[in-house]
Amino acid sequence: MKVNLINIMKVVMINGSTRGSKGNTQILLETVARALKEKQIDSEIVTLADKKLNPCKGCAACAGKNRCIQDDDINAIYQKMVEADGIVLGSPTYFGNVTSRIQMLVERTGYIARGNGNPFKGKVGAPVAVARRAGTTFVYAALNYFFGIAEMPIATSSYWNMAIGREPGAVSKDDEGIKTMTTLGENMADLLLKLHA
Repeated sequence: MKVNLINIMKVVMINGSTRGSKGNTQILLETVARALKEKQIDSEIVTLADKKLNPCKGCAACAGKNRCIQDDDINAIYQKMVEADGIVLGSPTYFGNVTSRIQMLVERTGYIARGNGNPFKGKVGAPVAVARRAGTTFVYAALNYFFGIAEMPIATSSYWNMAIGREPGAVSKDDEGIKTMTTLGENMADLLLKLHA
């Protein structure tokens, strides 16, 4: 009996904004989520703003354990990433790069995965960036480094996955940015369906 994969695929999205569910990054991720849902792919947004996160110690103590030895929220988030079929990393840029919270997640989960047989390999990844004016292309590139080293195919859109907006909600006025996120969700869904056909 053939399993209907469309009903069991899931994408986990990580919101690296300190504004959490009230910011522009959340709006962009919700836009991607709606496009995924249109293609019957489930998603979950994990917000880092309210999570306890510590910086990576680069200690390699996670090797062979499939978890970090530090006692914070990273291990639970890492498990969600391992169980998902796709991963979206979203970050605003406050000072020309990703937020410190998303950087901690990238370093910690990346270190755990590399020391444990790379369970992210083959999952579909996508970066999402937002800024007041500039810095989005650098954030877009920085997040893609994570997917590249994890051997993950990267979903793309009709433009780089970014939008413009500073004050909460302002990104909704960036019509091209919103369209880019919708197309990203559609393309990610198509890529997931082709990979799992």
